[in-house]
Amino acid sequence: MKEGHDFSKDSRLIETHYAEHNEHYYNAVVPPVFMNSLNTFRTIDDYFDADTEDPDTYVYGRVQNPTSRILEDKIAALEHGKRAYVFASGMAAATTAVVTACKAGDHIVCVRNVYGPLNRFITGHCRDYYHMEVTFVKGDSIQEFEEAVTDRTALVILESPASVMMCLQDIREVARIAKKHHALTYIDNTYCTPIFQNPLDMGVDMVMHTMSKYIGGHSDIIGGVLVAKDDELIKKISLRRELYGGIMGPMEAWLALRGIRTIEVRLRQHEKTAMSVAGFLEKHPRVRRVNYPGLPSFPQYELMKRQQRGNCGLLSFEIDGSVDQAKKVSESLEVFHIGVSWGGFESLVEMPYARMTEEETSWLGGTANIIRIHCGLEGEDILISDLEKALSQI
Repeated sequence: MKEGHDFSKDSRLIETHYAEHNEHYYNAVVPPVFMNSLNTFRTIDDYFDADTEDPDTYVYGRVQNPTSRILEDKIAALEHGKRAYVFASGMAAATTAVVTACKAGDHIVCVRNVYGPLNRFITGHCRDYYHMEVTFVKGDSIQEFEEAVTDRTALVILESPASVMMCLQDIREVARIAKKHHALTYIDNTYCTPIFQNPLDMGVDMVMHTMSKYIGGHSDIIGGVLVAKDDELIKKISLRRELYGGIMGPMEAWLALRGIRTIEVRLRQHEKTAMSVAGFLEKHPRVRRVNYPGLPSFPQYELMKRQQRGNCGLLSFEIDGSVDQAKKVSESLEVFHIGVSWGGFESLVEMPYARMTEEETSWLGGTANIIRIHCGLEGEDILISDLEKALSQI
């Protein structure tokens, strides 16, 4: 790499050139995909003495891979962490974080709007097999965390903003409370990405990203990543990934590297489009409520400005009407396609609470007719026109 730049501090250089070591790959402008399952050694002693934490030493693909390592180094630098570990899915990363932080009988504090499958993991598997206890909090009150976190708490789980209601938590204050009780903190930072939020700088212990979203950016991979600063915690994450065999494959890692090269320009365009769409929806007579942290009317707008540098293309809104009418709006959209994920080129729509009871949706802070959309890169005028036409159906 050329001298004269601090690659560890400039996000654009991290995205494009950091940790690639082109001189090792015949000066190829794009790092290669290492598809090998193992690496060989000159002597038996060399094999036994291999240090898998050494960035230039590789033994077996379940433990480490050169393509994956480039991706990990980039994400660690973007998140201001010491090490990152990539996984075969976001859930593999999330569940590894839980079992790394907790042992049998431990107590977890978790925000209500956490990712649904992670909720099921801690309330089902962890309760049934490890006898863990879980206390859920709404998340918008520091006093609520003060009352929930005790000296028995091993882990506090955050997701800010949460991906349906877009609610935030005061990350710095929650991290402070957790540290006072010697508990670890974990946050899903997929919504903001490292471009718009760095929770490790605010005291969080583990940061997770689902790489099928903006890091991948093209709706063609499944993957996850954990990032940390503490050496002891890093060792535990590394060991558990090796034992559980959850490492991301080299082809997916290479595709994620491709995504990282353009993440900042994509994310800023997603944000620009979402702001326009949110503004349109906020003024529409058939829309009761818009949930987007970038709007000045958003209840936690001031908190958003304190801990985020921007927002992405994901937002939700509630129509002034019934669940059936909300379904009609969703199904009348032509550019927005019904789909569960987000973060790629395409615009998507879904109704995550459509089959929940009023009691369940109230607990989550919404209603059954909430519509979540991801504003893709088709163009804000096209998306607004599509929404306007669909809303006119009711």
